[in-house]
Amino acid sequence: MSGTNILQGAENVVVSGSTLNATNTINYNYSNRTTFDAVIPLKPNSSTRFTGRTEVIAKLKDHFIGANDQLRIRKYFLLHGMGGIGKTQICLRFIEEMSDNFSHVFWIDASSTSTITQGLKGICNLPEAQSGGLDGSSESALLWIGSLRENYVVVFDNADVLTPEELEQYFPPGLSGNILITSRNSAMQCLTSPTNCLEVKEMAENDAIILLLKASCLDMSSDLQKEASKIVKELFCLPLAIDQAGAIIRSGAINIKDYLGIYFEQRKTLLSHPEFKGASKYNRTVYGSWELLYKEIQQRTQSDDFDKARAAKNAILILAIFSFFHHGGISEDIFSNAAIQKGQTRKEKKRWLGFLLRKSTLPLASAKLDHRLLSLNDAGSWNNFMFKEGVQLLISFCFIRLGSHDGEYAVHPLIHAWYRDRMTSKERKEFCLMGYVMLACSLHEDFDKQPYSFRRGLVTHVKANIQHSKSLKQEATESYFDDASEKFVWILREQGYPKEAEILAIMIVDARRKILGKNQPTTIRAVESLAGIYRDMGRYAEALKLQKQCLDMRMKLLGREHSHTITTMANLGHTYENMGKYREAEELETKVLDARMRILGKDHPDTTTAMENLAITYRGMGKYEEAANLQRQCLDARIKFLGKEHLYTITAMATLGHTYENLGKYREAEELETKVLDASMRILGKDHPHTTHAMGNLAVTYRDLGKYTEAERLQKQCLDTRMRLLGEEHPYTITAMAGLGHTYENMGKYKEAEELETKVLDARIRVLGNDHPDTTTAMGNLAVTYRDLGKYADAEKLQKQCLDIRVRQLGEEHPYTITAISSLAHTFQCMGKYREAEELETHVLDARMRILGKEHPETTTAMEYLAKTYGSLGKYAEAEQLQKQCLDARTTLLGEEHPLTFRTMEYLAYTYKNLEKYQEAEQLESQVLNGRIKIFGESHQFTIWAMKNLAVTYRQMGKDTDAEILDMCVEDAEKGM
Repeated sequence: MSGTNILQGAENVVVSGSTLNATNTINYNYSNRTTFDAVIPLKPNSSTRFTGRTEVIAKLKDHFIGANDQLRIRKYFLLHGMGGIGKTQICLRFIEEMSDNFSHVFWIDASSTSTITQGLKGICNLPEAQSGGLDGSSESALLWIGSLRENYVVVFDNADVLTPEELEQYFPPGLSGNILITSRNSAMQCLTSPTNCLEVKEMAENDAIILLLKASCLDMSSDLQKEASKIVKELFCLPLAIDQAGAIIRSGAINIKDYLGIYFEQRKTLLSHPEFKGASKYNRTVYGSWELLYKEIQQRTQSDDFDKARAAKNAILILAIFSFFHHGGISEDIFSNAAIQKGQTRKEKKRWLGFLLRKSTLPLASAKLDHRLLSLNDAGSWNNFMFKEGVQLLISFCFIRLGSHDGEYAVHPLIHAWYRDRMTSKERKEFCLMGYVMLACSLHEDFDKQPYSFRRGLVTHVKANIQHSKSLKQEATESYFDDASEKFVWILREQGYPKEAEILAIMIVDARRKILGKNQPTTIRAVESLAGIYRDMGRYAEALKLQKQCLDMRMKLLGREHSHTITTMANLGHTYENMGKYREAEELETKVLDARMRILGKDHPDTTTAMENLAITYRGMGKYEEAANLQRQCLDARIKFLGKEHLYTITAMATLGHTYENLGKYREAEELETKVLDASMRILGKDHPHTTHAMGNLAVTYRDLGKYTEAERLQKQCLDTRMRLLGEEHPYTITAMAGLGHTYENMGKYKEAEELETKVLDARIRVLGNDHPDTTTAMGNLAVTYRDLGKYADAEKLQKQCLDIRVRQLGEEHPYTITAISSLAHTFQCMGKYREAEELETHVLDARMRILGKEHPETTTAMEYLAKTYGSLGKYAEAEQLQKQCLDARTTLLGEEHPLTFRTMEYLAYTYKNLEKYQEAEQLESQVLNGRIKIFGESHQFTIWAMKNLAVTYRQMGKDTDAEILDMCVEDAEKGM
């Protein structure tokens, strides 16, 4: 509109009537009017580098210039967010774009009551205002603004420190006009309503890249965009930080390619350098923006108002502790649990008195716990009042924000870094230790009984705190606390971080051996814990050595029948089972079960656990019926004593389902695993690890049943959940990815399988190292997919690598080593290297017969593969002999209707056809077809393959009519797939 009066720019304007004109100096023509001692508040220009924020500006336009604009009822809006996030720049750009819609724009610096008062007094000097007879006071300015009949807007910018009540006093009277507020304090929404406010968050990454390159005066070439992308990610897309980085690069002080390297070393300097303030309209750096508000909190600690001073002191303490946690997902439960730990009842203290006396010479974190935020109420629960008042103050200053769940908080990563950077070295060590102790005390002695979600959240803070401690270069003697280390080893192991657990476990062993002696029970327990970690990491030889030492000491000190001795024996048996030394594992686990039965009785939970462990070893030995028998007993006992819905009962059901799957009883396995998944979902929730594990098990059974779509759906769900909760690098996530890759391979989606399995192998190498058994397994899986893709050279290379590692780590006789030889032989066969394949497969069969016995399923599989190679070499008689043995073994062990039995029948039928024994081939293939229809249905891929094989045999026998009928059945079945 032509009569617009916009106070445009901090200089270069002349005010004449109701219009603005550019000039080199400011000249006010007041005639005989009285002028007052105040400067007219001028709206700054927005930055020429302003980028993005289209959605926010669109929301402002829709609110202020919407369809109801003709009503002229006052509208309010709040933009809130942390310092440096770009609130001011958004408002400036909005006002500039919509200038024709406002008759007047009044831009007020609302950082304090004095800046607001000065701004309003300055408005009295406007020619238009003077004609209203103002007396130069802020009150008269407000009255004049309120009297304006046109559509004005007042922008209260930077209202960070004032309370909503203090700011409201400066609203013009009346119901006309518009009020736009920017503040770090989200509580200001009580002046606007929750619907008329918006939190300004970090920029979109693409917009942030554009801003950085604009600010750096660099072009948009792809190479520079890649460098810019790295920088904006590290700056978390915070506009002021990005603009400031651009200013430094533009000055020539740092090249864009060198910025991050220098930033990691000189972050505090770069984010607080006074020469590089970016587009801040308040002449502040990134760190300076936060420092100003922090000083306000510090000043409040000196207040005569006791409550106000206490809240400020608590806020400073909380922010200091938060700075040495992970920046997100900080739960109140950490403080609540630590408070309860501090206030243990007398009974609990007595229960742990003996344990503490034994450890009295070891440093304990619980002795260092700061109690200031941990008072208890009369009921013995945490009194969170002081914590809450401190948190609310930090939220109002936007130093922290509410998290995604109730009682959860987050700190912006740059604020997180700023607060540590402003501390002295001594303060960093003090508060890092305070955070460490708080985390340790929040994890109770019965930590496995605390909610899993709490433990999962806590481990991220434990890892972050340990990393901060390392960066401070604290000596081990300074940072070692026996109780904290023991708890953290447990939680790091549980959550899949064995490397981090190992470091702490070694510290515990060293400290206890030095101070308590190697024969002290808690020292032996620490050694056993370290051995368990080595087992988790696939370092079986190291685990075995330590566990044998522990068993010898337990026997010597406690005797054979002591519960600790038997537990140590069970742990050693577990390691033997992992190593594939099933005979040794069986021997030990049988002793453990006998001892448990004799000493504790058949109904004791430890006896049931021993039964479960022996069953797992039986399964590894191929003794599936013996395993299933024990697991059914175990399940019955768990149901009887714990109920159907207890976690241990559900676990027993899951292990039995796994064995049914090994037996080829897929329907029984599916039924049990469906129950397990339903119970886990209902009792533990969809995000619990047991639930996602149950999902993965059921998916494997679906895959064995040929229900690939259902398997794929479950595995994607499992992978998504683990990615969201655990992150891309967690071992459970990688396992889920591997499972999905296997399903893709079965579905013939070899490209998708290759992509996932490549990621799995890369992640295994990065997280676990080249020599971990899981890494070698990933290598083997990818090699199989390469073979399916016809990439035989790539498959051969990986399989040879895999075999070398297996031989070096596990020896030539380990089942995994033999499997690696078998896989390589299969690739040789696909490559037409039949002699090499025959040699390897003969070695595999001999090893299986010698180590596992002739009735083991793996022995039968070895027999089958060698027979297939004999067929490729034209040795049909030798192939027939082996395949008949294989069929007898499969029928005896698995039954006539097991999928593997059908596969053996197919292979034997193929050999019969080569031997021109068509009648025998027809009989077998008819049996396979009928069985497949019964188990899988007519439209299943396995059934269709059986139809096609039989059709070929019919043609060879001259039964063309029968072959044509089958061809039509195949066509119909493929349509129904």
